[in-house]
Amino acid sequence: MKGKAPERNYWPVILFSIPFAAVLFGIFMISTTLYFPDDLVVDNYYKDGMAINELLAQDELAKALSIEVSLNSLTENHLELSVTGVRDSAIAMSLFHVTDQSLDISLVLVPEEGYLYSVDSPDLSVLGQKGVWYIELKGADSAWRVKQRIETPITFLEIKADE
Repeated sequence: MKGKAPERNYWPVILFSIPFAAVLFGIFMISTTLYFPDDLVVDNYYKDGMAINELLAQDELAKALSIEVSLNSLTENHLELSVTGVRDSAIAMSLFHVTDQSLDISLVLVPEEGYLYSVDSPDLSVLGQKGVWYIELKGADSAWRVKQRIETPITFLEIKADE
């Protein structure tokens, strides 16, 4: 007489695999959050919320002065902008990457003849690479600011304070 093959029951394997998969997914999520911290989260949201009135005042002054910024020339190490409506001793330019705070750049543009401002920096090479940035220009005394979202590489740039 031939023996009957033992009947295999797969339900315990299926039932144990669900919590096992949940544990593996949890370990994956924890390691991902530790390795890639979220730069978009603000530590002190109250302080940033209170500073919004100052930023709005800067934007309003830029509109009142009718500030316009346009790109004159851009090379890998040199940037020249035409800024009409103001004549400051220096202009602070900040480039903020949309997702990676470690790529943010701050530069100071110095005046040249007329309404031209320029800067020489090796950090300008990011403007020739593909990416999405926020550009912000402020006066020497931070009384005004203009900002805009840009996609790089750029060949044309025009920022108007009334936009």
